[in-house]
Amino acid sequence: MRKFRLMTMCIVLILCATMAIGGIYAYLTARDASVNKVTIGDVHISAWEPNWPTEDKDGDGIPDESELLVPYDEVSKDPRIRNTGTNDCIVFFRITSPVEELTVIDDDGTRHAAADVDLFYFKQAEDSADEHANHWDENWVELTELDGKFVTCNGANEENKGYTYIFGYHVRLAAGETTSNLFDKIQNKKYGSRTISANEAETIRIEACAIQADEIYQNGKTMDTSGELTEDQLTCIYRVFFNQNADQL
Repeated sequence: MRKFRLMTMCIVLILCATMAIGGIYAYLTARDASVNKVTIGDVHISAWEPNWPTEDKDGDGIPDESELLVPYDEVSKDPRIRNTGTNDCIVFFRITSPVEELTVIDDDGTRHAAADVDLFYFKQAEDSADEHANHWDENWVELTELDGKFVTCNGANEENKGYTYIFGYHVRLAAGETTSNLFDKIQNKKYGSRTISANEAETIRIEACAIQADEIYQNGKTMDTSGELTEDQLTCIYRVFFNQNADQL
């Protein structure tokens, strides 16, 4: 049996946040962090966000559009993956969103009970600012058995708390092909918080991963990856191959 080839790539995007007294408004700044790649075998991908703001007129190292965000402000952020290798591959995104103890505030001023909540909505370009919910691209399949968990994530914030979202792309990716964006923008939620300290850094961690599309086995049989991939198939691929390489993810 041929050895399975695995490639992982990790992109970390950092959002730095400070809270006003009373925790009613969040003021955020943001900047890109470095890109780290680990490659094993012949599968290669790139992941990037072409519309992430980069203009920095005041020269403080922070994109101007990302500074001093208030509740419901939005910032372009559009992660996608390209197969830059020669072999077909199956690709995944894992998002770890920072979590704080928040008192979420509705538009009518209703304050919800304090609870651990992640800080941002992930939305599509056409979503209006008054739509307050996650809206993922339909070509990405959420792996509901694996995600939706509160996790320890070093560097997410001072508490190292995060919340995971895991997605697999609905079809195998041929050489040179690019996925659709998982989302197009993020939106700051409206909340009060006693746990966010002044100038506390809040980190959104985005990891893009890929594995060769052929010779994948499920229940002892070769998996057919030539068509639409189901959540069950993508969950099997992610669990079997990526959990075995957890030290690289």
